Amino acid sequence: MRYFLLAFLLSPVWSHGQQFSAVDEHSLNTPNGRTRSIPKLATHLAEGATTDLEKLRAIYAWITMNIDYEDNYASSDFWATPEYIEEQHAKNVLHNRSAVCQGYANLFCALAKELDLPCEVVTGIVKESGGEVPELGHAWVAAQADGSWRLFDPTWGVPAPGMSAYVVNEKYFDTPPDRFILNHLPDDPVWQLLEKPVEERLFRTAGNAEMTAYLADAPDAIFVYQDTLREWLAMDSAQRMLHMENRVLQFNGSNERAIFSLGQNYWGLFYDQHRLLDSLADDAILQDSVVLDTTWFLEQTALLEKYHSRARDLLGRLESRERVAHAQKFYTPGDVEAIIFKLKGSLWTGQFEKAYHRYADRIEESQLLELRNYLEKADAEYEAAERTLNCDKTYNSCLEIWHNRSLVYIQFAQREVTMLEQMLSEKDTRHLSRSLLVYAPEARQFFRKASAEVLKMTLRPPVFALTRERQESIAAGLLAVRSCEIRASRAEQMPALEETLRSASFSFSKADVLLKKLSDIQIVLFQFIDSVENSSAGMNSEVAQNLLFNLNYETFSLQYNLGTLRYRKAWALWQQARKSNTLQLEKENIRAAIEPVLECAKEAGIALAAVARLGQLSTAHVDQRRQQVNKLRDTALQLLDLLEQ
Repeated sequence: MRYFLLAFLLSPVWSHGQQFSAVDEHSLNTPNGRTRSIPKLATHLAEGATTDLEKLRAIYAWITMNIDYEDNYASSDFWATPEYIEEQHAKNVLHNRSAVCQGYANLFCALAKELDLPCEVVTGIVKESGGEVPELGHAWVAAQADGSWRLFDPTWGVPAPGMSAYVVNEKYFDTPPDRFILNHLPDDPVWQLLEKPVEERLFRTAGNAEMTAYLADAPDAIFVYQDTLREWLAMDSAQRMLHMENRVLQFNGSNERAIFSLGQNYWGLFYDQHRLLDSLADDAILQDSVVLDTTWFLEQTALLEKYHSRARDLLGRLESRERVAHAQKFYTPGDVEAIIFKLKGSLWTGQFEKAYHRYADRIEESQLLELRNYLEKADAEYEAAERTLNCDKTYNSCLEIWHNRSLVYIQFAQREVTMLEQMLSEKDTRHLSRSLLVYAPEARQFFRKASAEVLKMTLRPPVFALTRERQESIAAGLLAVRSCEIRASRAEQMPALEETLRSASFSFSKADVLLKKLSDIQIVLFQFIDSVENSSAGMNSEVAQNLLFNLNYETFSLQYNLGTLRYRKAWALWQQARKSNTLQLEKENIRAAIEPVLECAKEAGIALAAVARLGQLSTAHVDQRRQQVNKLRDTALQLLDLLEQ
């Protein structure tokens, strides 16, 4: 909370004003463009400073003059919730230009740490000018400058009504510890920075004169806080928190406010750790250059559970109805379990993305297996998360799951389509049957699963633009799968067609079976082309163009195959009639067999012209195919001429 002292202390006020006038001027004239991010702002503020203390002064001056105090939380259900922690995060305070004491302290330390200055947010209680100690606690800052720890309160440093808006408030900048303790009592006694710590009872009951006299007396035993801090700083974050907890409980073990604050500190660690891992996972998904150490990442997720468990233990000691109610707003064990599952899912999504982009040009079955492995791992974690996630409470986590799942579903299905395309272009008929049975149905299944995830993203506003892009990708993907199936079904008939055409003794029965199969494929193909042309207006132009290219080229191939087989049948009928001297009797039957050849040649030529317009084949390639069609037509016409002789 923010509390202004109407009259600072009975003793004279110390002043740094003259010493820091140049730093203050540089800080207070910071261009707005240099305040867009914490790194940019910290760099700018440091440009006007030469010592650590001057850097801290620049930070203090900018914050106290640019961040508005907004006390909307004291009696609000929003106070002390995960959303509150999010709102008071340094980035959000800088963006919103408003905060309460926690946000002021968070931003101060974020800027200091950006300049490699050790800084800690300190929580405790404060005393107003009339001696009252408010029920709610307060937060301020301890930062290290030039080798020693110093105390700052950027919240109380905000100019009070009636003070100049252009003069930095000196009272709470680098305040000597023996003065600071007169109205700031930290939960952790080490942050008093005193060899003779003040207990809460004395702080609450004693006036300034009595407190000053107490501090002037030599202590029975010196509290060497410098050594404690030196050892403490050498620990990792988890050890630091545990040691701080021990000191707080020893010093304030019966104080519910201190215990609640301690629980909040664990929540702060949980939140920061969650934010870090979430950010790393997102970067790994979005950027090929970011590579996550899987073992390290999984170890770090275990810390989240430890922080949460410790916070729950501490908050479980509370008896005050109000604080118990606030504590219940934090994440439940089920929420945390779901968050950890979601983070693990994001980890495997990141690994999937690395492999996906690594295999961008060509896909092998072994690579497809690797992608499927990552997808299944991510899917299992996301599924476990969704079983316990409360999307009303953690909607962003749910949204990320739907986003990531739909992304990998679409990408994996697209790779399976790529595999089918490769087999079709290589005419690898050995694998086509298995591909039709495995890859095509699975790709269709994943496109449809992606559609279900995207639908979830559209049911609650705001609806993001990417959902439309995903829907377009899914629609195009399903069309591509169907295209591959049709093309593969024709390719499956090629060995039998080649055998029939090469055979010295033409089999009319085999030819008729093949003609029936190819004609059925032709009907399906023409119907499919109509549906694609009707829906192409709503498709990405490049996707539509590629799809129509494949279908038109397939039409050419199918018509040429049908025409060639029909010509071979007509030729066999002509030869058979000649041998049996029944040419005159069979002439109409032979002519009826030749006319469809000419129709096939015509349709093949039309499809080839469409292929040429799409411009994806060289002119030489198209000319070569056109010559084949012309030769088929000319040969059929020659056979008609022979009939008339």
